[in-house]
Amino acid sequence: MLHSAKELIAAFDDNDYQLTAVEQSKTLPSYYVENLPSDLNALPVSQKTTGFIRLLLPTIKAVNERILLVRDELNRLSAKPKSQWSEAEKRWVQTLSDSYAIQSGEIAELLLHIDIIPAGMVLAQGIDESGWGTSHFAIAGNNLYGEHLPHDGGKFLTTPGGHVKVAAFSDLYQSTASYMHNLNTTRAYKELRLLRQQLRTQEKLTGYELVQSLLHYSSRGQAYVDNLRALIKRHRLDDFDQSRLNTSDSVRYRFSDNG
Repeated sequence: MLHSAKELIAAFDDNDYQLTAVEQSKTLPSYYVENLPSDLNALPVSQKTTGFIRLLLPTIKAVNERILLVRDELNRLSAKPKSQWSEAEKRWVQTLSDSYAIQSGEIAELLLHIDIIPAGMVLAQGIDESGWGTSHFAIAGNNLYGEHLPHDGGKFLTTPGGHVKVAAFSDLYQSTASYMHNLNTTRAYKELRLLRQQLRTQEKLTGYELVQSLLHYSSRGQAYVDNLRALIKRHRLDDFDQSRLNTSDSVRYRFSDNG
């Protein structure tokens, strides 16, 4: 249990978890930070920025790797005729189709929806929407990506006056997984999914390229996209796409002071 942002940075430094080392080795430690400290703003700017990236990056990778496992299984299944699918495989595909609101049940359609969101894009949106992890909703509700309360309900926080209900999550993993599922499911992001498929085919799938499809994510429109691209470029957020989690030594950190 940690009590301050300074303690987290010290833990990272003591374990030689540095972004330069991740870039060089393409290996990311499995250090999962479950919630945010309330005092990130108390850190020097350089520590706050690199600290936020370090605390979120392993969680992003973990969510994406889980998505890739499902995607790999779908690709394996597509190699054999439906007539040869087992009952368990049929049920699994149906469950996935229901989860992603896909009526056709076709694997090609599932693959369009079930794919990663590049780490650079996730980081940039998390930075922009949460103010580098310092917003009230990020600290109190682990909401890094500005998600509103979904139609089917759940935990939430309200804006002053109670006019807007903002989704709240038990940890940063849930928040990140929900945000990715939202992009992979909602009709408003169909353009994102089509562009992602195109970029994957061209082997150009990066956050910098994919954020151009986020004109409808924020009321700021093109200015929002331009700001995300500036963040990705300035902080080299796309440099971590090839990094893989080292799962041999997993550590979880949680802050006790957010209540």
